[in-house]
Amino acid sequence: MSLRFASRTLASASRLPARSAAAPVVRCMSSSPVMYKKAEEPISSAPVVMQGKPQFPVYVDPFNPPKPDEAPREYSEGTKNVVKGLARAMGYNSQATTAIRETRNMMKEIVDAVDRDRDFWYNACKLPPTYQSFFQLHLLYVLLLVTRLRAIRTNPDAPVDVEKDGPAMGSPIQLRKPAHESYPTELLSHFFDLAESQMRLVLGRTERERVVRKYMEEMGEQWKGAGTGLDYVLGLGISEDPADQARADSELASWVWRNLFASRGVTPPSPAVEPTVNELEFIEQLESVVHFVRRELHRLSQISDEDVMAGKVGEWDRVEKA
Repeated sequence: MSLRFASRTLASASRLPARSAAAPVVRCMSSSPVMYKKAEEPISSAPVVMQGKPQFPVYVDPFNPPKPDEAPREYSEGTKNVVKGLARAMGYNSQATTAIRETRNMMKEIVDAVDRDRDFWYNACKLPPTYQSFFQLHLLYVLLLVTRLRAIRTNPDAPVDVEKDGPAMGSPIQLRKPAHESYPTELLSHFFDLAESQMRLVLGRTERERVVRKYMEEMGEQWKGAGTGLDYVLGLGISEDPADQARADSELASWVWRNLFASRGVTPPSPAVEPTVNELEFIEQLESVVHFVRRELHRLSQISDEDVMAGKVGEWDRVEKA
């Protein structure tokens, strides 16, 4: 690990403002005041510490989790056969239902992966245990997986586009998104279910619904900005211009720095000023995350569409290789 990587990274990042449109500040978790609130309705903006692994699938009421059953209930074979028949009749294995089911499993694996690397993220990288860190960490994994889901080939046997071609005479109208649209949509739906559940826990049971909605809208803006930024960075890597390819990794490091590390202060490289030990450690951690992103994108690209649609996306690697 040389200082050349650090210099390229900081030079790339310096071209953007500290808080760009790609990574808006979450006011409810920062130390700045919430500008859109009325003075007579103050709400604390102090960071709230989040302990432990988030619950997924989320509970209907995050403040009242269901009690675990003392013993699993047993069902007769006849009952199981009836349920299977009803599932087939109701389209349980249709593409839409399969997308919902399998992306739920994918989201569960992301939650597990983030928790496995909790020591790296919160101790080595010293990310604050706040809602903002929780959101950006899980969003990182979600965006990597969404990149692969969007690459699923369009199913040639998909139903006719009614608006474009019109339904066949006498046939029922069938509307269905192609897999490369339905799978990313359902994964993001699960992610924002988790994000909203954790947001409610952070703000408290008595928080006003419109406040929760407003904060979730801000989270949506963060997702849009981060997704657009990652698309730009990945586009550099496949550009035909050698200059674009040469700066792809430094731009990726800049993207991680702005979104995940909240533009954490680092002294710009200067011949007259030596980097501090903490700064050098941070650059190494940043490089580890860049390598992780590249490894996972490559791993996911090697999985067949059939396996991806069946939820077989494999196990996420550790950020720091042993």
